[in-house]
Amino acid sequence: MNNMNQIPCDQVLQSLLLFIDHELPSDQEYQIFQFHFQECPDCNEVMAHESAALAFMQNLLRSSCNEEAPQDLHERIRQQTEALAGQSQVEFFSSSTTTITNFSFDGTTSIQVTQEFTHEIRHDFTEGE
Repeated sequence: MNNMNQIPCDQVLQSLLLFIDHELPSDQEYQIFQFHFQECPDCNEVMAHESAALAFMQNLLRSSCNEEAPQDLHERIRQQTEALAGQSQVEFFSSSTTTITNFSFDGTTSIQVTQEFTHEIRHDFTEGE
């Protein structure tokens, strides 16, 4: 450990997924990990294996879990929530958010679309006291 940029293999392997997902706390730490992988064939082999396994799982999930809830289900939930809101002194809020994320891994660009529906009922419990 003469070089201050060297870190032990066990520390590298503990943070391996953070490195693969580019979620290390700093660019400097990311560069230290890259240097470690260049200098340590054993860790580099583990990293390559984990990267491939993660990519395989992401592709499998992306192709298998792409069902959408039927539109009539969305409508029934909205109607039931509005009916509940009408039964008492409450405020009803509804919103939807769509997030599109692009990421690239090994030259392959992937697009992830996340749609989130939020229905909120607020009741003022201080009223009538």
